[in-house]
Amino acid sequence: MYQKLNLYTHDGVFHADDVFATAMFSLMSNEINVVRGSDLNIPKEDGWIVYDIGGGELDHHTPENKEANGTHPDTHIPYASFGLVWRKYYREVLEALDCPERYYDNVYQKLETSLILGIDADDNGFNPVQDELSLYPNIPADQKKRIISQARTSYSVSQVIKDFNPPWNSNEDYYDAFLDAVDFAKDILLNRIDSIISGLDGRDYVLSCIDYSAGHIMVMDQFAPWEGVLYSQSRNPKANDIWYVITPALRGGWNVQCALLDKNDRSHYRHPLPKEWYGLRYEELQKASGIATATFCHPSGFLAGCETQEDAMAMAAKAISINE
Repeated sequence: MYQKLNLYTHDGVFHADDVFATAMFSLMSNEINVVRGSDLNIPKEDGWIVYDIGGGELDHHTPENKEANGTHPDTHIPYASFGLVWRKYYREVLEALDCPERYYDNVYQKLETSLILGIDADDNGFNPVQDELSLYPNIPADQKKRIISQARTSYSVSQVIKDFNPPWNSNEDYYDAFLDAVDFAKDILLNRIDSIISGLDGRDYVLSCIDYSAGHIMVMDQFAPWEGVLYSQSRNPKANDIWYVITPALRGGWNVQCALLDKNDRSHYRHPLPKEWYGLRYEELQKASGIATATFCHPSGFLAGCETQEDAMAMAAKAISINE
C-alpha cells in the first residue's frame, strides 16, 4: 500500500477509462493527489504517474501507443487507460486488498473479462459484435446492421460514468464531478473484486460438497455460488451425476434447484422437477408433493422451496422417484 500517489490525467470531459483508472490507483494508496490538465502541463519531475494523456505507457491515443499496447489477450479490443493500469499495477492493487496471492491470476482474468473489456472497448469505439461479424462476409449487410443494433447496450457502466459530467447548462465544477465519479467507480471496483475473491474462496467448499454428493443430490449447509464450479467439472463423474442442489435460501428455509443440462441453456435441466408441481405454493404444493413444509415451486420448475433441510432433501428424493 502506497502512502500517497501523485496522479496526472487529462482535463475536460472525463470517461469511464480514466475514472476507473483513477479509482484503481485509490485502491492501492492511502491518499491520491489528482491533477487534471492538458498535455502542455504534464509534470516533468519524478514521482508522478501520468495516464490517458501524454503518449506514455499508460496512454492509448496515438498510433504508436496503440501499436505498442496491442490488444487484450484473445480479443481484438485495444487497451484504454483502465486496462493499461490494471495490466501494470494489478499485483499492487490485489496486495493492498489482501487478496491471497494464489488468486492473483484468476482475479486478473475475471476482472478483465467482466468489467475492463467493456470499458476499454467503449472508450476506443470498438464494437466486438461488429468485429466478429466481419469474419462472415456472406451475411447480408442489412442483417449485420440489425444484429449490431440488437446487440447494442443502451445504458452501460461507461454511460453511467459519462453522466457524472456536468450538464451544459450547469455551473458544477468538472473536477468535483470527476472526484464524485471516481468515488462511485471505486465502490464498483471493490464490489466486483470482492465478489470475484469470494467466489474463489467458495470454490473449494463447493468441490467438497460435490465429493460428498450422493444419489443425484448435492447438499450445501451454507450457500456459496455453486453453478460455475459444478459446470466446470465436466470430467468429474460425481459432478455430472448431480441433478438437484439443496442450499439455504436467502429468504429463509431451503431451496431445491435443478442442475442445468447445458450451462448455456437455462431452460433445460438434467432432471426436471415434476410438472404437476410447477407454480404451486404452500398447501397446494404440500398436497401435490406430500412434503409437509413445502412452500413453493417456481412456474418454470427450476426451483422449489421448503422450510427445513430435511424436507428439501425429501422433496428432491420424491422428484427423483417420480421422474425415474
